[in-house]
Amino acid sequence: MAKILNHEMVVLAREYRNLTQEQVARKLFVSQATIAKIEGGLSPDAPPHIVERLVKALEFPKEFFFQEEARLGFGSSAFYYRKRQKITAADRRRISGLVNILRINIKRLLSVVDLEPNRELPQFDIEEFDGRADRAAMVLRAHWNLPDGPIRNLMALIESAGVIVIPCNFGTKFMDATSLRLTDAPPMIFINRDIPGDRFRYTLAHELGHLVMHDTPRETMEDEADAFAAELLMPGDEMRPQFQRIGRVRLQDLANLKPYWKVSMSALLMRATSIGHINRNQGRYLWMQMSKLGYRTKEPNPIEKEQISNYPNLLLYYTNELEFGIEDVAQTVAIWPREFELLHEAALRPRLSASHLRVVQ
Repeated sequence: MAKILNHEMVVLAREYRNLTQEQVARKLFVSQATIAKIEGGLSPDAPPHIVERLVKALEFPKEFFFQEEARLGFGSSAFYYRKRQKITAADRRRISGLVNILRINIKRLLSVVDLEPNRELPQFDIEEFDGRADRAAMVLRAHWNLPDGPIRNLMALIESAGVIVIPCNFGTKFMDATSLRLTDAPPMIFINRDIPGDRFRYTLAHELGHLVMHDTPRETMEDEADAFAAELLMPGDEMRPQFQRIGRVRLQDLANLKPYWKVSMSALLMRATSIGHINRNQGRYLWMQMSKLGYRTKEPNPIEKEQISNYPNLLLYYTNELEFGIEDVAQTVAIWPREFELLHEAALRPRLSASHLRVVQ
């Protein structure tokens, strides 16, 4: 039986290339209506010459367009975009294409390799906590038997629960991260590779909150994920007495606490405000000081990013253990080798570190 052109893969490729239907139509020397029909699934038996033109215009192998995969777009309950208002519609389309292609690549690579989590990633109903995301974070800390104090390595902790963290080139500073929890793949967090270490851990904790608490979109979910992250990384029962010992908070106090809790001065300031240690006027004064000193964009005492393991180990299992070349791995996921290297450059490391991977028997 002949394979059928998957119209969703056509849309996905176009979004990833950041092209409009009209631009693609010009490349194919056809009308925009023809492209609209193809993308609408009305031309599953598109003639070979049109398919060949799609291959050249969108720069993906022919096999890419015949994959039996679904494209997840904005509005799907599986997507949670931590975004700022300045992100453009074109950026959103391109990021959607990027995340979808990475997701499909990783899913296909995992078809012969399994992740073996050391701990469970629970799914909470936040309503059982009266809508209190901080309580959900408390329960997760207890569920994972975490000791008091800062989480020393949040990345390792998240990865031990089977989550794959993928650094991405989003092409914009206005997008921090997004996350996915689907039934046919491990949970994934796609994070902007250019985020400074000061914000990296908080962003990870924010996305972990989405994975744990949100299986359907809700208006309050971004605030809930922030509250979750704050409690997970800076437990209120520990921060209150610490701030009380400090008394009147100065920027130097925040800078001193930063290396211990491994969060930004901004996060510590917001935490001091949320637990009621400083009032609005004190907070405004400290924010003004931080802006004046340029700390809103670059803080002192930088924090080093924690090392990612699951994602690079997955790719290196193919190249090191199965002895696949880049061309072989790229063919496995139906993209060109050069595209594979660009997409997965953050994971192509020279050695295989400790992992939770095993070959599927």
